[in-house]
Amino acid sequence: MIMHPTAPARGRAGRRTLRALAVTAATLGAVALTAGPASAETNCTGSGNATVCLGIDGVGGGRFAVHVGIDVHVSRAVAQEYLDDAGDPFTVWIKGDDGEFLFRLPVTAMGATDLSGLSGDFDLIVPGTALNEDSGTDEIIAVVTLTDTDTNTVTATYTSGRIVGNWP
Repeated sequence: MIMHPTAPARGRAGRRTLRALAVTAATLGAVALTAGPASAETNCTGSGNATVCLGIDGVGGGRFAVHVGIDVHVSRAVAQEYLDDAGDPFTVWIKGDDGEFLFRLPVTAMGATDLSGLSGDFDLIVPGTALNEDSGTDEIIAVVTLTDTDTNTVTATYTSGRIVGNWP
């Protein structure tokens, strides 16, 4: 260590204090990183004719943006038929891996295209406690049902991949 000739000498106690502060800062940083998803985490699954994505992103203040997106690979005509019927063809629930339904997500967008078929987006900002499905580590999935609202018949049920975290 090179010191300026006029700088006061730093003793053992000063070095120990600096070391203790550095260790404390590193520990606090590690705790913050394990408290839940610090940044966006997304898990997508493809099952035959559909792709389902679940995303959870911390937005501050102990709140999390939860997003589910789905593309059901059908023709544009079939997709448009679902959209033209009264009511929403999709219902989306966030569920704990242990089977408990936690909350429902509202639809934010739906569409029909040649490329994706029938698509839907669902978003909600929730407190971390809404994602806390049990004591300890939480495992969250999305369950999406597709319903033909003309006949009130569930035509398919899709499940996202799991996101694991420790939410308050």
